[in-house]
Amino acid sequence: MATILIADDAPAVLDVLYEVLSQEGHEVHTAATGGEALRRFEEVRPGLVVLDIVMPDMDGLVVLDSIRRLDTRVPVVLITGLTSETLARKVAHDPFVSFFQKGSGLDKFVGLVHERLVSFFQKGSGLDKFVGLVHERLAATPSSHP
Repeated sequence: MATILIADDAPAVLDVLYEVLSQEGHEVHTAATGGEALRRFEEVRPGLVVLDIVMPDMDGLVVLDSIRRLDTRVPVVLITGLTSETLARKVAHDPFVSFFQKGSGLDKFVGLVHERLVSFFQKGSGLDKFVGLVHERLAATPSSHP
């Protein structure tokens, strides 16, 4: 399955989301602060990020901007207990960002995560990119066969 990074300052949220996504077969990494999330992102290069918007050290949108400098297409699910049209407008230009309202149910959360992962691969960002790199390497490698 996928490598997923969850960043949230609430230990209970981290524990529950870790458990649910691990049971779905994903490799899950966690971070309790925005700074830790950025470090973990660079270490594990996840296939999806679950990011709380309100964290004590760094706003989730600042973390998202930093992630976008490293990877413009990794899917990000912003989780929040707040609803805001202003917030939605700030990320409306990014087709790889989704919102999840805390308290909406774990089944909906898991469904959204799977939807974003499938969408990511269908848009050619994952598998097509990998296959393209393999073909480039094969074309650049001289054949040892006559």
